[in-house]
Amino acid sequence: MRSRGVQQERSRGLALFVGLLIALLSAPSAADELTDALAHYAKLDYARAREKLAPLAEQGNAVAQVKLGIIYSRAEGVPRDDAVALRWLARAAEQGEPEAQFELGVMYRDGLGTRTDGKLAMQWFQRAAERGVPHAFNALGELYLGHPDIPQDYAAALIWFLRGAQLDDAECLYNIGIRYALGQGVEQDDIEAYKWLDLAADISIGDLHSKVVRALQAIGERLMPLQVAQAKSGAQEWLRAHRSAPTTLEARLRGSQPASDAALARQQQME
Repeated sequence: MRSRGVQQERSRGLALFVGLLIALLSAPSAADELTDALAHYAKLDYARAREKLAPLAEQGNAVAQVKLGIIYSRAEGVPRDDAVALRWLARAAEQGEPEAQFELGVMYRDGLGTRTDGKLAMQWFQRAAERGVPHAFNALGELYLGHPDIPQDYAAALIWFLRGAQLDDAECLYNIGIRYALGQGVEQDDIEAYKWLDLAADISIGDLHSKVVRALQAIGERLMPLQVAQAKSGAQEWLRAHRSAPTTLEARLRGSQPASDAALARQQQME
């Protein structure tokens, strides 16, 4: 009797193990579930995307957390809820998700779902920049152009824009051109302004492109044809030098680390 009981227990244990194995093999993996959720998001099926992202985010998936945060911050299929967005973005940012770090910087910069805090915004933008997010460099530069918590510093702004330009960020190229046009952080120079705006025009899209074109036209009206040709030649020279530089992200970011005030001044003079 005892032997039969032991055999029955073993049989039940084996059946349980086999059942669990079958369930695991037949269940979609977390990666598959995330892919499915992102596919729904890409198709603008926000309700289904949110339904699939929520359990993954609760389980700690950083990509699911940042997408869920963006859904709530942009009111994609749900009422806008900055507090909920902030919570999900913070969880993803703490895990090192670059997109979440940038978006969290935006929340603190603009006081969305929390108090306005330029210094915290700067910290998160810097972390995103360290991970190679091009628009984080532009956001850092713009903080120095004017924010209640950050002392205005055109030279510091320019250095961040120059670093973002190395990563082909159109907004950074535009902002460099405007600094030269206005003489902010550099000596006023319409030819240099036109050069940087010409570079921005080549890669900008949408509203930014329209803004770049308007600035180019305004500055072009102040230049002689020979000066416009000089600016365009300078843009091509910059592109050639840029394309011949190291192309790996790691190599390009090595030249994008924060510099001391003296280094900022030296690079400003070089440019």
